[in-house]
Amino acid sequence: MKEVIARRMSLIDSSGIRKVFELGAKLENPVNLSIGQPDFDAFDSLKESAIKAIKEGKNRYTLTQGIPELCSAILNKYRKMYPKYPPEKVIITSGVSGGLFLALLVLVNKGDEVLIPDPYFVMYKHLTNLIGGRVKFYDTYPDFKLHPERIKDLITDRTKVIIINSPNNPTGAVYSADEIKEVVEIAEKKE
Repeated sequence: MKEVIARRMSLIDSSGIRKVFELGAKLENPVNLSIGQPDFDAFDSLKESAIKAIKEGKNRYTLTQGIPELCSAILNKYRKMYPKYPPEKVIITSGVSGGLFLALLVLVNKGDEVLIPDPYFVMYKHLTNLIGGRVKFYDTYPDFKLHPERIKDLITDRTKVIIINSPNNPTGAVYSADEIKEVVEIAEKKE
């Protein structure tokens, strides 16, 4: 019999967060901070703006790369923020996971390494595995902070991407500008 499911799917395992969801469902009045869902309804002004846009016919697909005015505004902002590495183009995605998947598809070849903070958002590992990259975790324990020296020790000639997530999902830790700058300097030396 032919294989129905692609072999690469064997690299995808069950997320530990599912067990937490199951436990949380048994608690009385738990506060769910797991996936960024607010515990309040959208503001009336936002709802009214959405209704107005729909009534004005602004309910079609946008251009694949995003609304030109939005792309232009973001591009200008980031060119000012990062003059050393000014972006050439901007693409708007419908979520971080989609954007991250596109970025990894563009940057990572089979066998290239992606450094991921531990603990991590479950999609980082799965997306890397799906495209044939090799996951290497950098330790943020016990304080969930960014420790640049731990990243430096993991970098090899195959390292292609270092994921830095701040505020971190799932810990909520926020990395300092100095910590991030130090990791950027380490990455620049790797070039």
